[in-house]
This record gives sequence, structure tokens and C-alpha cells, in this order.
Amino acid sequence: MKILVNCALPYASGPLHLGHIAGAYLGADIFVRFQRMAGNEVLFVSGSDEYGTPITIRADKEGKSPKEIADFYHNDHLNTFRSLDIAFDIFSRTTEEIHSETVSEFFLDLLRKGYLVERSMIAPYCPGCGRFMPDRYITGTCPNCGYKDARGDQCDECGKTLDAKDLINPICSICGDVPEFRETNHFFLRLDLLQDRLLQWIDTKKDWRTNVVNFTRNFISSGLRERPITRDIEWGVRIPLEGYDHKRIYVWFEALIGYLSAAKLYFSKSSNPDEWKAYWQDGEVPSYYFMGKDNIEFHTIIWPAMLMGKEGLNLPSRVVANEYLRFRGEKFSKSRGIGFSVDDILKLAQKDYVRYYMASNLPEGGDTNFSMEELVDRVNTEYIDKFGNFINRIVSFSAAHFREISVNSDYDEDDRSMMDFAKEKFLAWKSALSDVQIKKGLQEWLDLVKYANSYFNRSKPWALIKSDSEGCMRKLYVSLGVAKILTDMIYPYTPTSSMMIRRMLGLPGSEPSAREENLFTVHYFRPVKGEPPFRKLDVTAANPNSMDLVVGKVVEVNDHPNADTLYLIRVSFGDSETSIVSGLRDHYTKEQLSGRKIIVVRNLKKARIRGQDSNGMLLAADNGKVVKVLTVPEEVPEGSKVTIGGYPYNGKGTITIDEVHAYSMAAECSSGTCRVEASVDGKKGYLEVMEDYVYVSEKVENGSGVR
Repeated sequence: MKILVNCALPYASGPLHLGHIAGAYLGADIFVRFQRMAGNEVLFVSGSDEYGTPITIRADKEGKSPKEIADFYHNDHLNTFRSLDIAFDIFSRTTEEIHSETVSEFFLDLLRKGYLVERSMIAPYCPGCGRFMPDRYITGTCPNCGYKDARGDQCDECGKTLDAKDLINPICSICGDVPEFRETNHFFLRLDLLQDRLLQWIDTKKDWRTNVVNFTRNFISSGLRERPITRDIEWGVRIPLEGYDHKRIYVWFEALIGYLSAAKLYFSKSSNPDEWKAYWQDGEVPSYYFMGKDNIEFHTIIWPAMLMGKEGLNLPSRVVANEYLRFRGEKFSKSRGIGFSVDDILKLAQKDYVRYYMASNLPEGGDTNFSMEELVDRVNTEYIDKFGNFINRIVSFSAAHFREISVNSDYDEDDRSMMDFAKEKFLAWKSALSDVQIKKGLQEWLDLVKYANSYFNRSKPWALIKSDSEGCMRKLYVSLGVAKILTDMIYPYTPTSSMMIRRMLGLPGSEPSAREENLFTVHYFRPVKGEPPFRKLDVTAANPNSMDLVVGKVVEVNDHPNADTLYLIRVSFGDSETSIVSGLRDHYTKEQLSGRKIIVVRNLKKARIRGQDSNGMLLAADNGKVVKVLTVPEEVPEGSKVTIGGYPYNGKGTITIDEVHAYSMAAECSSGTCRVEASVDGKKGYLEVMEDYVYVSEKVENGSGVR
């Protein structure tokens, strides 16, 4: 059976972080690998969304062309996906010529059929920049949830679709001016004409996730309006009509067509260029779409409406939308230093450890939180101690006592119980993954791992080998058979490790299978003894930065009641607050500290200083006479994470003051500014935040210690 799997196109405007991976890409890759194990022909598609306004915003800020930004991040995303074994058949680009051709065809067809009309509308115009601005260029406070950094097209916090004029206190993200709202002409998609068909269609999707169906039904039932699909911009797919030289087709319309143009591009390089039609026009071929919840509307309303208007192309069979993976309650944000980028996390843990933990923590039914401590615990206790140790014990014992393991006697009751349980869990795993329940599939695998360990311990082959060699071989054969099943079941989740274990089991020539008829069909095993398959994860060995350095904002300063040189300082991190005792009373007035952004060692061991609790330490440069606090550029929000020499905090936990001093932090001054340098793993590295540096608030003597 053919299956089409489409993954949301990421904007080519910045690096991918773990929130992106959890939202769309890891679950899709696991699903695709499973379907191929089941013998299906899968076309796995994604690509770079290169015409999005985030690209032009970044280009404006960096003084580069949009194409330069898109080229860089397209390649960056490709490398990121490869580093995590996320393997698309094609990762296309919306700047491909075939994409523009496909979009133009779509546009003209919908125009001919009356689903596109030209209307006048009010759009944001920036007096400072002297031009109309796409909605995304306007930022302000979300009227729905109060999030202060909402964009004019959508709020990243609550996911609500917005109009720039709905924002509270809107400003231009380029120059900071308050926008005016002026009249301009654009083309609109007549969603209102397709409302009834869309509602009937969504009501047939009984097997979809509740969050997707409920959001879509409520959105449609509230009434669909015409929606503009062009904008006053220069970067994008041209409108295929005369007289619109300074307008372009808007990204949310044309990027959706990227799934189709990517399939065309993929098969254009094959011996059968029309093969894309088998995936897009054969009504028996299911199509799955993977994305984060902020993309639901585009894939369950707008894209189906476009397809209904176009006619002749398959509607989505399943839209799989995850909720948000958060970091300490906040959305991942590379620009704000919240959470880990993929590059960050791979400095700490190998890719299959990351895939395993992420799969166990996917936000399928609600938001989840990423925790480095939980990653280490789950990988070490589940993947390594339970699974890895089971494989190592069986392989080591079998290779030490037998050249070849086969079965030459009848199974006993415990053997049959083990095999029946393995079959039961295999079928439950298969059912879960068929229904795109990634976490449930992993839990079925883990249940089998635990039972397999128990069976092996009950079998006691180390004792049986002394009295019943044939019985011992039978027990090992069953255990190795279960090990093969477990290795197949975990393959979609951790493919590289799974293939390594297959070689250990003496199965180098066979492929992982999700077919029931292949259970316990191996005639013999020739296990290969070697090193244990996994080593315990120790994030401090991979990343020596054990300081949780965070940007805080001073919200209150009081005199210490029991010490003349100390302050009690209350610090906000955006999502939380803490209190710190600091010896700045002789160096700063309360007014000088209040409202200031500072750097805090948040994981310093709690101390009681002269009768008052101190939860962390404020960093300052000190040469013995002059003391100046560390600070950051004004645009860096509180709660932003600080790295040292590119190393993020490794999640070690509480540290002591002596451990802080071991970093030998000092001011490095030149050209009138003082950055902060620290020693990490014997190497010097700067304290950095949001692609900038941490600075000493005022010039101090070069080499002044920071503590």
C-alpha cells in the first residue's frame, strides 16, 4: 500500500530546537519507519518554507538578502534532521521553480472557479519604514491571552490566529514605530463558500485526535470569512497576473502547496515523472500530515478548502497535531535562550538517547515539559539498565557457551507464556503505531522489556547450563527471539542502535519487520560477543557547564535586617521569582539596582546568611575596590539562559560556591566594553545570551574577577 506523509515546512529563518522536533518531525519519522517495516511504500515529504516573513525580518536585521538567509538555514535544517536520523525522501524548497509553477496553477484555477476574489482591505503601514508591512512584522500584546510578544498574524503562546489591528500596543518589529492602518487591494480566498463542505468533512474524522477535531469544528462553526492570500511584499511567489508587480502570494497560501510541488520535484528526477499522481490522485492512498498545534487551522480548514476548490487531489486522511513541548513551563525559544537547540542537546547525549526520551515525552494529548534530569533518568533506567542490560546478558552468555543457538525440544509452559506475551505486546505496539500513538507504542515495548528480563532471570541459564545443556539452549533461543522482537519494535524510535543490536544478535542480513508472521521464525542465532551496547549517560562528561546562569530582573531591594553591608534582593525570571542576599550595599543604592537586568547562578546551593535565605547568587566583577554587576543588552528578556563558550547548562543540579569559583570568571576588557570570560573544561569561553554577550555594566580593570 502507498502512503503519503507530509511534515510541516519549517521557516528557513533560524535553527531548529527540540520544540520543533517534538511538535512534528520525530513522531512523523517514527511513523514512517514503522509503515515501511509493515511493507508499505511511503513517500515522506517536507521542505524549507523560504518565503515566510520571518526570513525577511531576519534579513532586514542582519543586512542580508532573504535568499542568503534561506540558503543558510535550509542547509542548517538538513544537517539537523540528519543528525537525529530524521530521513525525508525529499526536503524541498519553496524557491524551486516547480513550486512557483504549481502555486500559479493553483491560484489561476481557484480564480477561474470563483474561489478567489479581489477586495480592498486595511493593512498595517509603517511610517518609519515607509511601506506596508506584513502582519508578522507587527508585534504587540495578544488580546486573547495577554502574551506581550504576539505577532500580527498569530500568537505563539495561545496559538490564536490574529490580525495586526487586533494587537494591543502594536509596534513595527524593524524600527519600533507605531503602525498606521491604510487601505490596499488584495486577493481573498472565499472560505465562506466552502464552510458547509468543510464541516461535513471534519465530522467524518472519528479517528482523529480530539484536540484537532474540536479546534476545527469550533473554528468552522463560528463562521468562516474571506481570507487575504496576497500581501504588499517583494519576497515571495509572484501573482500570475499583470499589474501586481509589487505584491506577492502570501506564504500561508503558497507554502501549503509545497507538499504537492515537493512530490512533483521528487518524481521529476525518476523514470516516471507522473508517479506523484499515485500519491495525490488515487483516493485509496491515505495522506498523513504532522505538525504542531499552531498549524492546525492551516491543515484542517485552509488547505482542505483549497483542495476542495481545486478538485482532483486527495484531502488529508489524518492530521496529527502535537501540543507544545515546553521548558520550565515556557515555549522553547532559541532567540530567548529558552531550552535546547538540537546542536545543544547532541553535545550532551547521543542521538538515539535523545530520540528515546523525546518519543517518551511527546506532547500528544497536552503540553509536556522537557527535563534534562528526566532525560538522564529515563535513558539510564529504561533504555540502558532494562533493555541494554537484557541484550548484553543474553548475548554475552550465549556467545560464551554456544556457537549457534537453535531449538530442538518442546517449549515448556513458561516458554509459551513468554512467547504469547511477546506476541500480545507486539500486536499492541503495532496497533498503537498504526493509530499514530507514538508514546503508547513505546510503553508496550517497555512492558515487554520488563517481562523479558523477568523470564530470563527465572530461567537461570547460568545454573541450567551445568545440568541441562539442551534446556539451557531452549531458554536462550526464546530470550534471543524476544530480543529480536524488542529490537524490531524499538527500531522506529532508535534506528542506529537497533541495527547495531541486530548485528550483535547475529542478524546482519535481515531487515526489521512489523509483520506478525515473522515472530519467532529465526532458525538459529549466532550472537556476537562484544562491548555492552550502551554506556550510562553522564551529561557532565559531555558538557562541563554545571552553572545554571539565567538573566533576572531586580524587582525589589531591601536592607538586610541583620547586616549593614547586605541587601535582600527579589529577582524575577519572567515565570518565577527568587530572593538573593547580596553584598552590594556599599556599591549600589536601591534605586540603582531596581529594574536592572542581572545574571544569577540559579542552581547555587541554598544558603542562610545572617538569618535570611538566599536562593542563588548575583554575579558582579570585583577588583577589590570597584564592584560592578553583570548585565545584558536591554532587549534580552528575563528568564533567558546564558551559555559558557557555547555550552548550555547541563542539568547537573545544585552546585556549591567553590564549584562556581572553579570557573575562574573574569572581565575581559577592550574598546571600552568588558565581556566576561570563564574557564570550561580547561578552555576559555565567553558568557553568551541570545547571540550576544554578557557584559560588565560599567568598565572595570581588565582581569577583574567575577563572582
